Amino acid sequence: MFEWSTAHGLDVQIRADLVDADCVRRYHEAGVKVNVWTVNTRRECSRLSNLGVDYMVTDSRLFHLT
Repeated sequence: MFEWSTAHGLDVQIRADLVDADCVRRYHEAGVKVNVWTVNTRRECSRLSNLGVDYMVTDSRLFHLT
């Protein structure tokens, strides 16, 4: 997936539990945005935000991201 998305300049959508700092760093260095799904807890939201992901998808109305 890395080679294909970076060669075409496309953002990636990755399941949130598969994302780590190295993943985000590699995609960002290649100019690709990292979108994650599905983030339904504040803890996971905080972890991913600290990693620098670009977008998060959630089905939860229990918290509001600001």
